[in-house]
Amino acid sequence: MDKIAIISDIHGCLVSLETVMKDIEKRGINKIFCLGDLVAKGSMPKEAIEVIKEKCEVVLKGNCDDVVSQRCVTQEHFWNREKIGEKNVKYLISLPMTHEFYISGQKVILMHTSPKSLYDYINLYNIDNTLENQMDRLFEENGADIAIFGHVHRFFMCRKGEKSVISDGCVSNGCDIVKNEEEQVQYASYLILEGKYGEKENILPISFEFVKIPYDYRKEISNLEKSDMPNKDMAIKELKSGKYVAR
Repeated sequence: MDKIAIISDIHGCLVSLETVMKDIEKRGINKIFCLGDLVAKGSMPKEAIEVIKEKCEVVLKGNCDDVVSQRCVTQEHFWNREKIGEKNVKYLISLPMTHEFYISGQKVILMHTSPKSLYDYINLYNIDNTLENQMDRLFEENGADIAIFGHVHRFFMCRKGEKSVISDGCVSNGCDIVKNEEEQVQYASYLILEGKYGEKENILPISFEFVKIPYDYRKEISNLEKSDMPNKDMAIKELKSGKYVAR
């Protein structure tokens, strides 16, 4: 059986990315696929890109990658573009939106948000006919059995018949915080997909494992505080609260 680590939403946070990579290595997994959003929000976007280039066999484009490389609007976007350099800007532009493969007789499609647009995504907050219609449309268009995406920064899995839609969590800026009287813990998260990689014909065992790892988010906050990144207060607030902060 083969194991694939599926990560996404690094957002320039080298601290959490290194934590996740160490966990993946400790588990003996050498096949890593990344679903995008390498940059924006974090203090070290260039360093994060270099790690992803080195470690990941498949890398997809996220909406933040698209914005920073081609649609800069805010000062934070321009700061990220300057930090990563033109070579990495071209790299982000070149990334595909989807990747397909077979595992244990199942066709899998990977994406950041959807196969057609980086600015459209499955609505996890209406688990009713809205979600079912989105699933029907998604699978009719590409014939996949399993769709895996990032972007929403939380674990999610839904099945309809024999079809599965899965969100892989996020490496940084997660919604997954544990608070108690003594401390607050911020988690990085990713998905492990296990089965017979490349097997198209035979239906074999397949499994999904969601992994959560505490990381030193306070170190990233310190890195941001020392940086000259515009709007860093918003990124810091997002890390501290575990809630999305609109730019």
